[in-house]
Amino acid sequence: KDGTFTNAERRINRVRQVMPPLAGLADWEVTQKLAQALGYPMAYRHPSEIMDEIAALTPSFAGVSFDKIDRLGSVQWPCNDSTPEAGTAIMHVGHFVRGLGRFFITQYVPSDEKITRRFPLILTTGRVLSQYNVGAQTRRTANSAWHGEDRLEIHPLDAEERGIQDAEWVSLESRVGQTMLRARVTERVQPGVVYTTFHFPESGANVITTDSSDWATNCPEYKVTAVQIARVMPSAAHRSAWQADHEHFSQVQHKLLDERTHGA
Repeated sequence: KDGTFTNAERRINRVRQVMPPLAGLADWEVTQKLAQALGYPMAYRHPSEIMDEIAALTPSFAGVSFDKIDRLGSVQWPCNDSTPEAGTAIMHVGHFVRGLGRFFITQYVPSDEKITRRFPLILTTGRVLSQYNVGAQTRRTANSAWHGEDRLEIHPLDAEERGIQDAEWVSLESRVGQTMLRARVTERVQPGVVYTTFHFPESGANVITTDSSDWATNCPEYKVTAVQIARVMPSAAHRSAWQADHEHFSQVQHKLLDERTHGA
């Protein structure tokens, strides 16, 4: 389709609240209370007031309002006095608003992170489909039936060399940190490479990764970390020192939340 919509299609494409927030407050209300707690007063009574402020401060949203969205079903920015009422049907016609894209050839910069006899494996981290980033939202859903914990994937050759069996607890250590998690022995990874996800904060994946970052974007180097792995006895599988501190911190936070919720 060419990007234009009929009024009937606009009504179909509406996005509306399906259910009240489970916590009793919408995101904008939580943000407002947080700002007030930090000493910055906010007194919005409805998200439409926030939209009105955005429209007043942002030229490309100058013509957007809740009333207009409710009447038309949807509005596409830029939407202001120089566009039709419903905004810009097709944003880029013939050219881009900011001109043509510019491409630059950049020199390859190898990682400073190198394997050694002490840290002979390379750790790389990533995501799975059923969890989203740190899992703050998806871990609270039935998605955890597909991915209920972060595990360390290790090739059978590397596992055999270290006496590691599938599902056993292992210590994962780098130059900057140490944590514990369960192993998954699999040929999905190559020998010399181990892999884990970072959807569960208690796994401490980012405790292991270094402070190295990209020179241009400052994006952290999560994909190349020299590590060593060792099998740990079941009695030691209660977590690393960092994980013990994290567990204590989480318990304190939940206690404070319960006291605030129940007025204790």
